[in-house]
Amino acid sequence: MALNPQYEEIGKGFVTQYYAMFDDPMQRPNLVNLYNAELSFMSFEGQQIQGAAKILEKLQSLTFQKINRALTAVDSQPMFDGGVLINVLGRLQTDEDQPHAYTQTFVLKPIGTSFFVQHDVFRLALHDMCDDDPPHAYAQVFVLKPLGTSFFCAHDIFRLCIHNSA
Repeated sequence: MALNPQYEEIGKGFVTQYYAMFDDPMQRPNLVNLYNAELSFMSFEGQQIQGAAKILEKLQSLTFQKINRALTAVDSQPMFDGGVLINVLGRLQTDEDQPHAYTQTFVLKPIGTSFFVQHDVFRLALHDMCDDDPPHAYAQVFVLKPLGTSFFCAHDIFRLCIHNSA
């Protein structure tokens, strides 16, 4: 399969749809339809989850009632199987908590004329600040592909976690 030339539009459209559903508690259960029953994987704050039902169970176990989200960047790359690699950098605030930076990575796998979320990795960007002038946080995503008895880096997305504080 060839590279998908609409990868940027697909990435931005998917992120808009996903967060509209996620951020609305009444729509959140519908996220199960974006994942595959067996072939989808999620890493949520380091917890590994496989399959649409288990992923939905995790998402429904989140205890916050409201969420405010601001997207800083959506970076997408076409994948060689026709899929799309998406890396999101943003800030979110749940209930009355302080806003936190986060990064979320999706791999959309083609299925027929559509996609499903094959991989979903979410992590808050929390750091222990111990210096007066700390370095910037960053997010980097690699997709490794096998090459003989080793691997090569097929995709690499790097983004400094710098947010507009206004």
